[in-house]
Amino acid sequence: MKVVIVGGVAGGATAAARLRRLDEQAEIIVLERSGFVSYANCGLPYYVGGIIQDQEELTLQTPESFYRRFRVNVRVKKSNCFESNCQDGSSPAA
Repeated sequence: MKVVIVGGVAGGATAAARLRRLDEQAEIIVLERSGFVSYANCGLPYYVGGIIQDQEELTLQTPESFYRRFRVNVRVKKSNCFESNCQDGSSPAA
């Protein structure tokens, strides 16, 4: 089975992790335009208020760590194309 999930963070990352638990052989791709796979939403007020200075402290998963943990290919948008498409010259993402 091949599955493409549009959007990461809470809903998409949760759906991808759940799908992986249900089907270990599935090919799962998550497309996320913000560049963040998963972050601590509850910490945003502290970041905005200056208590948390570094936004990296809010990051829970990177595309690499998400792949290592769940074998899910996460493609984050960089400029006008998704990261995995930028290097091979394929067409930019819409």
